[in-house]
Amino acid sequence: MIRLAALATTALVTFAFPAFADNATITQTNESISTATQHQPGTGAGMATNDSAVIVQQTGSNDSASQEQARLSYAQDFAYNSTQSITQTGNGSAQAGQTDNGVGDSQAITQTSTVAGTSANQSVDTAGGQSNTQTSTQSNDSGATIAQAIGGSSTSLNNQTAVQRSQTGSTISQTVVEAGSGNTQTATQNATGSMNNISSVIASGFTNTVTQTQDANASGDNQSATLSSSGGNTVEQYQGMGSAANAQTATLVSSFGGRALQYQANGVTGGSQTISQDRTLESQAGQAQGNGGNVAQITQTAGFGNVAVQNQGLNPGDNGYMYVSAGAVTHN
Repeated sequence: MIRLAALATTALVTFAFPAFADNATITQTNESISTATQHQPGTGAGMATNDSAVIVQQTGSNDSASQEQARLSYAQDFAYNSTQSITQTGNGSAQAGQTDNGVGDSQAITQTSTVAGTSANQSVDTAGGQSNTQTSTQSNDSGATIAQAIGGSSTSLNNQTAVQRSQTGSTISQTVVEAGSGNTQTATQNATGSMNNISSVIASGFTNTVTQTQDANASGDNQSATLSSSGGNTVEQYQGMGSAANAQTATLVSSFGGRALQYQANGVTGGSQTISQDRTLESQAGQAQGNGGNVAQITQTAGFGNVAVQNQGLNPGDNGYMYVSAGAVTHN
């Protein structure tokens, strides 16, 4: 009798001391229940490390990949201008995670046709960290998740981008905590999906931007954004033509000069839009919807100089109509 045992392959790359311009690559093909792990330290000297970590897993199943740069016990061990990249293709239930303590670093995860239960997790936690970029892309998957988090005090000029294409029952979560200024969150779920969710959180900070898009013919989708203790921030939420029973929610608390704009295209039916602005000064809210049993609600409380605009059934040039102009709000 011949017994076949499932083979679990583990690849581990570790660098024990700070190094400059290190490059690490792991490639796994036709593997099952395999693991790829990479760690690269940073530098306390404030000099560019320019490290590169790459993992490629293809045509396997239940594989996992994790990358870590400069997450040692020394608080000032930063990675500077370094990159992390994970690509998983045709890999059922693949899992990917990236952790970074850096400045000017880039994290990228691409998962294609990875079937159900796929996850992509990216985290940057650096006090004063700035100009870091997180990008996650998932295609042809269901029940998948993308989670992007940036923390550390006064983090600025960071960029989070998440894209899910042809997804069902999937989630995008983006968080910037103790934010400084100029951070950007962009989340997109493309055409014909259903029961998908996008959520964004920015806690404190100024001139941060949140953009959420769920494209045409989606149904049962949700978008939510929460910004607190902040100023000059912008939230834009869009759901495309032919969408049904979708919801948009934006909450701004203790903020100054912020804008929340929600747009559900002509032909959207059974949609709902909710904007809440509490203890806000000179903040703006705009909502626009097609005419198909939709509900729009704006609540502004204990504020000063706030502006609210709603149009249902759109018109004047359609697309995202709304308006005001020099005093802002806008769209179309």
